[in-house]
Amino acid sequence: MIQRVGFFREFEAQDVDLSAPSIHDAARPHAIDDESGILAYLSSGTEIFSAMGAERDVITGDEWLPGAGSLVTDGTWMWLVELHHYVKRYHAELPADFLATVRSARYSAPAVSRDRVEEIYRKVFGGVPFATGAGGQRGAGEGRP
Repeated sequence: MIQRVGFFREFEAQDVDLSAPSIHDAARPHAIDDESGILAYLSSGTEIFSAMGAERDVITGDEWLPGAGSLVTDGTWMWLVELHHYVKRYHAELPADFLATVRSARYSAPAVSRDRVEEIYRKVFGGVPFATGAGGQRGAGEGRP
């Protein structure tokens, strides 16, 4: 099972989950002591889905976030790439169980095997994550999770 973190309702342009937390409620005036380590962890995850384009900051609208909608994982948790921005700029509060994982890993996300990336992709999107060419060889997605 993959756990989701930082999927705030304002990030969903369609099919908004009103039970999801609000980024406005998660924003804090000050960083927690180990925020730089948490940011390092968010940056060190394995990307499982890349989105092209950019989205505006949903709080102020004053900044474009390239790659927004891309998904990152540590093999257990999954988050949107833009979560890093919201933790850095607004000190977004994250769930205690996720923070426990981050701290126990010493602020560096573990490597995620290609098999696990594919398993997560199938659970999230269904289907096959990487194109295969003739003879069953991997296509353009080879080398990139």
